[in-house]
Amino acid sequence: MQDPTTLFTLEPAGRDLLAGGFDGATALRGLGMLAVFGGHLNAGHLAEQVRDTLVDSLEHKLLASFDADQLIDYRSRRPQITFDGERFRDYQSPRLQLHLVSDSLGRPFLLLSGPEPDYQWERFVASVLFLVEKLDVKLVALVDAVPMPVPHTRPLGVTAHGNQEELVAGLSTWSPQARMVSGVSQLLELRLDEKGHGTTGYSLHVPHYLAEAAYPQAAVAALEYVGAALGLMLPTDELRERGREVDRELDRQTGASHEVTAMVEGLEKNFDQNSPGAGRSLLVGPDEQVPDAEELGAAVEEYLQSQPRHALDAGRDGDAEAPEDGSHDAGEDPDGR
Repeated sequence: MQDPTTLFTLEPAGRDLLAGGFDGATALRGLGMLAVFGGHLNAGHLAEQVRDTLVDSLEHKLLASFDADQLIDYRSRRPQITFDGERFRDYQSPRLQLHLVSDSLGRPFLLLSGPEPDYQWERFVASVLFLVEKLDVKLVALVDAVPMPVPHTRPLGVTAHGNQEELVAGLSTWSPQARMVSGVSQLLELRLDEKGHGTTGYSLHVPHYLAEAAYPQAAVAALEYVGAALGLMLPTDELRERGREVDRELDRQTGASHEVTAMVEGLEKNFDQNSPGAGRSLLVGPDEQVPDAEELGAAVEEYLQSQPRHALDAGRDGDAEAPEDGSHDAGEDPDGR
């Protein structure tokens, strides 16, 4: 295998962090990492929604960029380019990147996101392991989404996995034993586990008839699971509002078609017959009750009052990093498609 460390380029913030150049950089060791990839098991456009929500809403610094030319098959996922009538411009190359992000309360975490590599999986995974070890990452949380024969009118199911028993036990609504086609996310989780690193993963169950459309409900669930596992407060308000719009449109389309209504009713019947019931929550212990909205609000207010005004991560200089290439303009797919 070629040197995995040559597969990525450290950006200035990444070099500073690895070299201890940030003020208080030791506080930025032992962070949690969220990894999400587009491509395999990306029903409902989960990866794009999670990445865009976090990068667009939260302060962040780009730490490292992976070499897409070595990892991506452009012919199967062709990047986009603009033709203005006379010339070509604005080529959007795929971006597989590692960011340092601060959650809504200023707590730092790492975000590894982008298109799933087509090539050099073991080398890519080895490069991620190198960064995990150099940054002393405490826990890697991976999220993906599986198309399933389930109705949109029932709670979103999940299959939880990983080597952290307290973060996966009792959560799965479906947990089969099967030989399956792998993605790089599954390989990364396996190699992390083999090296003794903490991992937890959440595979959301997206209705199969919505797998090719953006399904915000899956992204909301993913951010809730990751937030609970990594101890973060992640933004979901805009996703929830989009989810309500999707629900209204689904209700309209369902009511306008007897065939669709019959299909959904059949899925509901099957779901209700086979559902194991509500799983436990990561937010409470096994003998505790889920707090109500007032209790949650009071807890957040108490936390905020206990923090100094500068309670953002020690590595931030106060300015959120702007995308270098206008990559978050409306309509752009972060996978370069």
